[in-house]
This record gives sequence, C-alpha cells and structure tokens, in this order.
Amino acid sequence: MPDQELLDAAEMGTLLEPIEVKYQVLRMLRAPRAEAFVANFTDGWLGLYKLGNLTPDPKKYEAYSVYDLEDSFREETQAFFRCLLMENRNVEEFLNAGYSFLDRNLAKHYGIAYADLGDEPRMVQFPEGSFRGGLLGQASILTVTANGVDTSPVVRGVWILENILGTPPSPPPPDVPALEPDIRGATSIRDQLSKHRDIATCNECHRKMDPLGFALENFDAVGAFREFYSDGEGKPSTPVDASGKLPSGEAFGDMRELKEILVDRREQFERCLTEKLLMYALGRELSFSDRPQVNTILDELERRDGGLQDLVEIVLTSDIFLGDP
Repeated sequence: MPDQELLDAAEMGTLLEPIEVKYQVLRMLRAPRAEAFVANFTDGWLGLYKLGNLTPDPKKYEAYSVYDLEDSFREETQAFFRCLLMENRNVEEFLNAGYSFLDRNLAKHYGIAYADLGDEPRMVQFPEGSFRGGLLGQASILTVTANGVDTSPVVRGVWILENILGTPPSPPPPDVPALEPDIRGATSIRDQLSKHRDIATCNECHRKMDPLGFALENFDAVGAFREFYSDGEGKPSTPVDASGKLPSGEAFGDMRELKEILVDRREQFERCLTEKLLMYALGRELSFSDRPQVNTILDELERRDGGLQDLVEIVLTSDIFLGDP
C-alpha cells in the first residue's frame, strides 16, 4: 500500500509529472517493501509460484526435501533479480551472467565448492565454461518446467518462447494427443518427439519448441547437472544429447551455445521483459495498439544502454503508464 509521502504526492497532483514519478520510483525501490515487487514479479514472470506444486519424487530426488531445496531455489532467483534491480545491471545478464546467489545446500546441489557458504545466499562466481549462469541455469526455472519425475523438452521450450523470447506458441489442436498413441520403437524423448512432429498440425510449433527444450536436457527435474539419463534403477544409461537446430538455421551443441544465440537476440528478450513489466504495472494484457509505446520504451533503454532499474523507471514514467486508465 502507498505510504504517506506517496499519498501526499498524489493529493498534490505531482504524480502526473515524470520527474516526480522518477523520484518516487527510486525512493520506493530502496524501501524494504520493494521485496514485494521482487517476489510478486518473479512469481508471475518466471512462474516461481509453481515451486512446490509438484513435489519431486523423494526416491529419485531425496536431497530436494532433505535439504529443503525449494526455499534455496526460490531465494537464488529472487536474490539474482534483486541484484540486477538494485545495482542497475544490464538486463542481458538475465541470459549470460557468470554468477548467481547460492547458499551451502544449493552449492552442493550444483556441485560447487561451498566451504565458505552458510544458510543465506551469497554471490558466487561460476568457473569459466560453466553451464550455470543466467536464468536458464537456475534450479528454480528447471524445476518449475519439469513434472517432479522427468524433464520435458516441450515444457521447457515453451517456457523459453514465452518468457525469454516473447513468442508463445499457439495452443495445440484439440484433436491431437500430447504424444501419438503408437510410440513403439521410440528409445528416447527425442525419438518420441520426432514421431510427434510427423503429425502435420504439430510440426510447426514443435520445430520451435523442441530444440530450445533439448538444450536444457543436461539438467534433471530438479536442476542437477547430468551427462547421462538414468535407468529404472537410477544408474547412468543413455548419454544426454543437448544439441539442436532452431528454425532460423542456428545450431548449438549445448545450453552454453544456445545462450550465445539468445544474447545475439537480446533485443527480442528486452522486448519480452518490457512487455512483462508493463503488464505487471498496468494490470492488463497488452494489445497491438500498445506496440508504439513499447518501442518508445525500448528506444530509451537502448539510448541509456540501461539496466533493470532504468527499465523499471522508463516503464513507470512512460505515457502508457501515466496515461493508462
């Protein structure tokens, strides 16, 4: 709720002035109650509210419950977002940051030395060539895009399209099952999805979703790194193939190379993030008529070579926000 200073500014009418809005935005971001924005926006944009909805299989992922990793997962992503916001770091770091915020248990889960870590998340720099770094290497994201038992390249691919690239796929045709009934002879998830793409009405979307999801297959259903799939007894079996080729023709060998492609498309990510922030700020979906305003915000962000705090400020001083009914 607004504090007294904000109510006074509203009463005087100064909240219609961009310079006053900028002052109030920066003031409120430094206040303790800004934590509500960090929690609520990451819940909505990244789907963190789903953590805990599907408890991972305790037999396969015992550490998840033993070390209460759900809280560690959420705290990592919130601390990462908070750092970009408060330090006004470039939004590109959502894609390729070489660091994150780990506590002792999460560092152990990631296979990282953790002797000097405790119960509270601290900034940790990842070694060169690490698969971690950025949102796509965070266990919170990798867990909410799984079902608690297995990974799904389709679900993870859809998540990237919706939340990183801003190009959600069309809903599946109502008369097509999730996977065709006859998958005899399919020996891997790649085989199953390859057969699924043989259905003409499914091919167009799956050629966009599946490669993105395959890039994350080096992470299991709770975000632990793996080089092999496990058999029914939990023993390593088939090697993970995290390679793929996008409809645009760009190929990658694993998630590290996919992240390089996404960084090259950072303008697309910036548009997606801007739209997510605007929807949060306005409390409504955007329409085609909002596109010029979105373009204006992005132009200003580029002019500043801005960070996340800049983007929040630009959104909240924009004509679309100040003039939206």
